[in-house]
Amino acid sequence: MNDTAIIVTSYCGGNFQEEKRKMTKTICKMLSEKGHYVILTTHSPVDVDTQNYCDVFVYDKDNRFSFDDVPQRTTNHGVAELTLMRNAVKLIPENFKYLLKMAYDNKPDLDYHDIIQKCKETNKKAVTAKWGNDITLGTQMYFSEIAFFRETLSMNELWRCEKDLEYVWYDSVKDKNLLDQVHVLDLYRNFFGHDVLQYAHAAGTFVDHYPYD
Repeated sequence: MNDTAIIVTSYCGGNFQEEKRKMTKTICKMLSEKGHYVILTTHSPVDVDTQNYCDVFVYDKDNRFSFDDVPQRTTNHGVAELTLMRNAVKLIPENFKYLLKMAYDNKPDLDYHDIIQKCKETNKKAVTAKWGNDITLGTQMYFSEIAFFRETLSMNELWRCEKDLEYVWYDSVKDKNLLDQVHVLDLYRNFFGHDVLQYAHAAGTFVDHYPYD
């Protein structure tokens, strides 16, 4: 039984728009061809071919970084990312228990079936990697019970977003005394033996060579 939805977040605005659209299409195509249930949630329009690789496609043009002046820090794109996640999670079918979230620029040809299985084997409610230090939970890619995501990384805690989203998630989990329910890896570069690369950097302001068609 497929009980895990893969959520791909995407924003193709700004620099390198053509390359970003290519990355979005490629990762959705490869995930779909491997039999995953794919939800693409984006602040950018995408072509019909890309949509056809998805089980669910959500486009929300509202890419704002704060709501009603919360947070006051208006340079935090984590708020826009959280909005994308909220939009996707609302549409996950009720028979799904888990989600695997990744960004559009993640390495598309990893064995995500193996990653999902190894995440489940931890018997934790969430699995992620550090984002530079011990008081962060990375949001580039993470595995989570859907209920745990709703409890710890929701729009109800936007006030926390004066910090980057990785600090926000850690603080939320810590304040709820749930850190023991998260399996935290040291590096994305060794995610249960898988090298989780990203090809867009600095909020998409520059991209590496992308070796996929």
